[in-house]
Amino acid sequence: MYRKTVDEIMAKDPELAIIPVGSLEQHGPHLPIMTDWAIASELGRRVAEAMDAFLIPALPISTNREQMGKKGSVWMESVTFYHMMTDIILSLKTQGFKKVGILQCHGGIFVMTPLIRDLNAKHNPDLMVALADTCAFNDTLYREGVIQSNTELHAGEVETSQMLSVAPDTVHMDRAADFVPTVPRPYLNYGSIFRATPSGVWGEPTRATAKKGEQIFCRTAQLAVQTLTDAFTYMETKQKFNYSNF
Repeated sequence: MYRKTVDEIMAKDPELAIIPVGSLEQHGPHLPIMTDWAIASELGRRVAEAMDAFLIPALPISTNREQMGKKGSVWMESVTFYHMMTDIILSLKTQGFKKVGILQCHGGIFVMTPLIRDLNAKHNPDLMVALADTCAFNDTLYREGVIQSNTELHAGEVETSQMLSVAPDTVHMDRAADFVPTVPRPYLNYGSIFRATPSGVWGEPTRATAKKGEQIFCRTAQLAVQTLTDAFTYMETKQKFNYSNF
């Protein structure tokens, strides 16, 4: 909807805005640093169309210090991201948007939970903010047979397939190599991803195909729509509890 004029947006008067959030960061030797942003842009388009929402262009920079070690990863501080997102969302509230759906297409935004909780605690029911974290959908994709591996964390089968679908000219499958670290994801709190995987890949990109990428986008968009819808319904049906609307 950001291709429309303000008068066209006023005539449509949407109550829901979608904010896709990506990142500029290393994705191993076979994927470009724009991977999260490209995925967020495509998923945002699909979700906004399905929900008839106002779409904000995908944000390309967020928090990603876990990717430190090679040039090309760009980050901001968590407190900066918190305040930036708060400003964006409250500007939408001022204009009359009642709901904001955030599509988190980069796993390393650990400040996202307190951001959303604070906004809802302060502004429900006048403003409702919901999150769809695409990382949370990988188990469903695996269980349903959309993907073959359950090791995806970064630059693996899922992200590589998605990039083969939307930007195949940026993917170097001849350089793709599988790597699954022996440490769990929380160890990214103790050192960069390169401490766990020398290539920066956490998953199995050799299983990726463009066909899978389209299937992943289709199913992920459905799951995101359902996740946001369920969260908004939950907030809409809450009754005031003593002094609190939260």
